[in-house]
Amino acid sequence: MDDPAQGAGTLAGRTETEGRRYPHLVEKACLLLTIISAVFAARWMWAEMDWAEPLLWFATLCVLPILTLIIAEGFARIVQTVHSQSD
Repeated sequence: MDDPAQGAGTLAGRTETEGRRYPHLVEKACLLLTIISAVFAARWMWAEMDWAEPLLWFATLCVLPILTLIIAEGFARIVQTVHSQSD
């Protein structure tokens, strides 16, 4: 076992090499883009759609945030796939 005085090691006790930096800024930009798109979609829904008000509230508060997170997760997985395949 590792000596606690030596410092913490990895959980499995293996040596790890440092790889390329993960593109966090691209992923965060995609998340920000989807949030901005959701805000504009909500404004468009309230201004242009002839739906009943309870349905608009439900779509704005329940459906749109979940849809936004699903789309942002899709973008994040695309970024992750491109990052891992370019090694």
